[in-house]
Amino acid sequence: MSDVCHRIMIVEDEFLIAMDLEDILSDAGYDVVGVAADCEAAMAMARSGKVDAAIMDVNLAHGSCGVETARRLRGELGVPSLFVSAQITDKLRQTAADARPIGFVTKPYMPDQIVAALGAA
Repeated sequence: MSDVCHRIMIVEDEFLIAMDLEDILSDAGYDVVGVAADCEAAMAMARSGKVDAAIMDVNLAHGSCGVETARRLRGELGVPSLFVSAQITDKLRQTAADARPIGFVTKPYMPDQIVAALGAA
């Protein structure tokens, strides 16, 4: 596991998916600092200074956009995101390019895909 990317924030509005991701990351030795369901909660959590990377869904609660949240996290706080979504398309990859993401993992995912993507960061 990379020393640079060990404190992870999950940005996901689906409770069961967030809990699954938390279990996967914890089992792999990552420190999950919290779960945020929308952009504002994610930004507030990241401003704590204890977040190295985010697992990011595309569609978030309260109409928040995961791509815009990832851009803000990277641009304002230097926090990179790994997109985990059922909606990974070429258009999404192009739209999200300026957020300089860690990568993209399509739902449904296997636990090792999440761990491998973070480990490659």
